[in-house]
Amino acid sequence: MTNWKKVIFPIFLLFFTLVIDGGVSFLFREQLITSEGFIIPRLVVITLIMLSFYLEPKQLFILAFSFGFIYDSYYSGVLGIYIAAFIVIQYVIVQIRQIINPNFFLILLVNIVSLTLMELFVFGGYRVIGLTDMTLQMFLVNRLSGTLILNACIFLIVGYPLQEWIQTLAAVDESKSGTTKI
Repeated sequence: MTNWKKVIFPIFLLFFTLVIDGGVSFLFREQLITSEGFIIPRLVVITLIMLSFYLEPKQLFILAFSFGFIYDSYYSGVLGIYIAAFIVIQYVIVQIRQIINPNFFLILLVNIVSLTLMELFVFGGYRVIGLTDMTLQMFLVNRLSGTLILNACIFLIVGYPLQEWIQTLAAVDESKSGTTKI
């Protein structure tokens, strides 16, 4: 990716998914609140996870902090929980990507594990500061299970085209930088 694409594309994509998260949550609120529990779309997290396999760590941490702050301000009202969760997710994935060769199904697995860890982290933070009195069992049944299923389905639909697009942009950058370096 050229320098401006490395900066603008992830910001635009994350902002777009942040708006879509809010829109889906608002428009489909009756369908997302079931008798079994709440289902929460996490498109921003899915996008952060996908980008974390292809961007530089410094840029990832800046994006994670910035969009964690926006996410906290916009959705939770408690500053710090999503900032920390997004940064921890990015740190773990940066460490993982040095070991594995990312393919679609491996990224799906990392996505499910990361979403689980993030949801547990946020639940633990809310539990510690007293914003929820839900038990862990109720959280696992009422929130986590439906959220993971929905987000895995969303990833199966949008993950492959997003991965191909990011890889195409990254390949263009590598070919341009490869010809200029002699």
